[in-house]
Amino acid sequence: MGEPATDSGKSMKSGESVRTLKHGEEAAHLNVLNLSFDPWGTEEEWERRYLLHPDFDVSENVVIVEGNGEWAGGGTAWFREALLKSNKTVRVYGAGDLYVHPHHRGKGVYSTAMRSLNQLAQKKGSTLGFAYPAIYRVPSLALPKYGFVTVFYPMTHVFVLNPEKFFQFLVSRAKKAYFPEKFNGMLFKLRVLFKTPDGKREIAGLFRIEEGQLSDSGAQTKRHADLTVKAEVETLMQIISAFYLRRRALILTVFSVMLKRQLGVRFSVRFLKAFLGL
Repeated sequence: MGEPATDSGKSMKSGESVRTLKHGEEAAHLNVLNLSFDPWGTEEEWERRYLLHPDFDVSENVVIVEGNGEWAGGGTAWFREALLKSNKTVRVYGAGDLYVHPHHRGKGVYSTAMRSLNQLAQKKGSTLGFAYPAIYRVPSLALPKYGFVTVFYPMTHVFVLNPEKFFQFLVSRAKKAYFPEKFNGMLFKLRVLFKTPDGKREIAGLFRIEEGQLSDSGAQTKRHADLTVKAEVETLMQIISAFYLRRRALILTVFSVMLKRQLGVRFSVRFLKAFLGL
């Protein structure tokens, strides 16, 4: 528990040390994650992603990097058994949730955490390691530095089996966005179309913008929405991906899907005046 998980020594700096998370430090770890990612997520997300996984132990799977005794960063390894085409299984690991405390950025903490995860996985007998970088968090171009190579084309296709749950996931992400004060009090309606085995299905939600964030209180009013967005889930995901790229990419993506009539937008005069600053 909390044993040293020191890096190979290639890039360890003076005053820097690596260990695994100790039982009882879960809340502190979540707090640093939220501080580093601004925010990372809720306690419920932590439990779902960490504690509810079989064979997951924070003292075995979570690496902490310290700089001169201060919590500087960390990362997490998930271990699984992969079934090969030959029906043989190999132990693999997934690297994720690597973070650096804002006060320790630019000091090589991320590199130490990543290399320490690789070393931990090797120690536990993993044959392969996988990383799924989010383009707005960890540049994928950095991964070869730690031994990762590209094996899949980055374009991935998914089929949503539980539209309700996925819609709630989209809403939870949208609630982390901040809107200018001039939009406070306005109603936002989201209509998402999903392809299911039984045909197309629409799920909608009505929200109010309060103190710069989306609130579920909008569902209690009969007033028409100030902004309504309707799109297929794949179109919506395309826009979300562009949102984390440059502003120009987002504008071009929105313009493109609107020209193709893949995105429906309806707004009130009130919203238009606020948007234009009138």
